[in-house]
Amino acid sequence: MKKVPVQVFILLLFSCAFQANAQVDYPVFKNKTLINPADSQQLSFNLYNLNYLNNTEWFGNIPLSGTLFGYQIIPELEYQVSPKLFIKGGIYLQKEFGRPNYTTIAPTFEVKYRAKHSSYIIGNIEGGIDHGYIEPIYDYKNNINERLENGFQFLVDTKPYNHDFFINWRRAIHPGDDFKEQFDIGYSANLNVINKNDWDIHIPIQMLYSHKGGQYDSLHTPLQSLVNFATGASVSYNFNRKLFQKIVFDNYYVNYKDISGEKRQPFNEGNGFLSHLLFQFKNVGIDLRYWNGEGFINPRGMALFSSVSEKYPGLVEKHRELLIASFIFDKEIYKNVFFDFRIIPYKDFIEKISSGTGLEYSYEMYLKYVLKVNLKKIKNSLEF
Repeated sequence: MKKVPVQVFILLLFSCAFQANAQVDYPVFKNKTLINPADSQQLSFNLYNLNYLNNTEWFGNIPLSGTLFGYQIIPELEYQVSPKLFIKGGIYLQKEFGRPNYTTIAPTFEVKYRAKHSSYIIGNIEGGIDHGYIEPIYDYKNNINERLENGFQFLVDTKPYNHDFFINWRRAIHPGDDFKEQFDIGYSANLNVINKNDWDIHIPIQMLYSHKGGQYDSLHTPLQSLVNFATGASVSYNFNRKLFQKIVFDNYYVNYKDISGEKRQPFNEGNGFLSHLLFQFKNVGIDLRYWNGEGFINPRGMALFSSVSEKYPGLVEKHRELLIASFIFDKEIYKNVFFDFRIIPYKDFIEKISSGTGLEYSYEMYLKYVLKVNLKKIKNSLEF
């Protein structure tokens, strides 16, 4: 079979962009709980269900390939104590098809307080895709593999500025444990420069500190502290038409740094450039991402962007250059029922993959159902 010239591949992608569109931020993963002052002292039942199929047909040396196929269910009881505060708790169930038992069974608990322009959460934080990170820093598949994030979160939402600051305590240790404690400290913000007359221009700032350490474990190995940082500019224009709705163009400078006392990574520092172009139509669309990285390591990011192999430990490819496309159909097919289907080919400009063209792909399908039922008003008082 003849090799497809890179220029032809790029031309085809951009020509298709005017026939389709996408919502690259995976709205099916979002599960934020909003505080409505009118629901004060209301007891309610919440249900979140995500059914997923995520299959990667990747044969390069860097990322692992595989299939994620199953469902997640989160039934919870929520009580809104006051117009600004709620408490909720329940259980998280995840079933992976092909295994006899549930993959994960875990309790859920969250306390959220809403001030005028900020929110404070302790317990299960609003994580995953809701942090707003780019893929080189935070892999969206963490919504499947590590759905629950636990810790503290401080959210700010004002017209000129918004941010998400959080601590995700991934693994705690006790004296003598044979593993390291693990946690992430994250900051994701936007400085809103222009937001009027259909134009939206903002400056994103993203930082993620990932740590493996502790003083009580029995491993006696050095701690690991890795930092990813990104900033750039985002420009979008809303057409407000029935068919062609929006166009977004983002550019990010992305940095990696090893700040461990004893450095054991193949690279102490690296960087990358991510360019993103989105054409958003009604329900369908396309998203294009170009990545050029040098010595980049991302402990919580998508392995595809890394210079260190997830597939073959010890193997490195310092320079990575990729073009990724997402062809997406995303629609609320019935009230509170959301369907999302994606085909995602990518071109590796450096590595010669077995396909001959360096072109590989993945496909994904998601179905989400959410439900909230108000049960009863319960007066927030104690009588003795």
